[in-house]
Amino acid sequence: MKKKKIQKTTTVLITLIVLAVAAIAAIVLWDREETTGVKPPHFSKEQAEGLREAAKAQRHKTEDGAQLARIAPPRSAARQVAIVIDDIGYDMKPVRELLAINENITFAVLPLLAHSREAAETLHRAHREILLHLPMEPLSYPKEKPGRGALFTDMNDEEILFQLQRNVDSVPYASGVNNHMGSKFMADEEKLTLVFRELKKKNLFFIDSRTTRDSKTEAAAHKARLTVMSRKIFLDNERDTSKIYQILMEAARSSDGNSPLIVIGHPYPETIQAVREAGKVCREQGITIVPVSALLGKQGAS
Repeated sequence: MKKKKIQKTTTVLITLIVLAVAAIAAIVLWDREETTGVKPPHFSKEQAEGLREAAKAQRHKTEDGAQLARIAPPRSAARQVAIVIDDIGYDMKPVRELLAINENITFAVLPLLAHSREAAETLHRAHREILLHLPMEPLSYPKEKPGRGALFTDMNDEEILFQLQRNVDSVPYASGVNNHMGSKFMADEEKLTLVFRELKKKNLFFIDSRTTRDSKTEAAAHKARLTVMSRKIFLDNERDTSKIYQILMEAARSSDGNSPLIVIGHPYPETIQAVREAGKVCREQGITIVPVSALLGKQGAS
């Protein structure tokens, strides 16, 4: 009887000790949470699984079992080329053929021609970038005539601004401007600055077609604070499809993604065919044909 009483007392004491230890532990844990104010986060099953997958992706085991951070290889710069097709507006046939290629070609539309507005409207509906292809006086004038809407160095300021406005109005939806001819006008810093200041007001950028080594684009753009870029390559000085294709592909492959590559061609059948063939190869080789405005900022504005 005595033995049973001792066993009973021992059991009660052990139970009380266990309860006391549990109570002390609970108080300590509660005090720690109150002091730090930090509670363990709660994750759903889906979140927990996502965290586990992310952890796996960030680390991998070596052969000896050590954990090393996975280092992603550096990404190569995207190769991009902007193809500008000048002299749009005479005929709608090449416009339709170029649109059928389904690439982001940029179209430079001459002003005041029979199909200038129609071409701009069609291109806008097709979500293609449009430039005003602005005629300017060449050194060879009057032997070579720049066409309707041309700006001449003997015009006064009012005449230049009036003609520029007419040209802009005739090519709706233009996001920028590039020069048609203009080897004389582009070398006149004063006249060019006047034009650039007006383009700045209209929120238009400028692409220098580089028809003269004496171009004052940089100086005039600096005065007008206008964003400008320059053409790198003319595609079709020779109207030969294989040569045009070769020039275009060599230019595209040389692009390193760090500087803008702008090439200019014309709506010749040979150029259209070369661009059609090059477009397929460019996609296969990871070269993207982009609107010329996509390259803004990659070449510092003057």
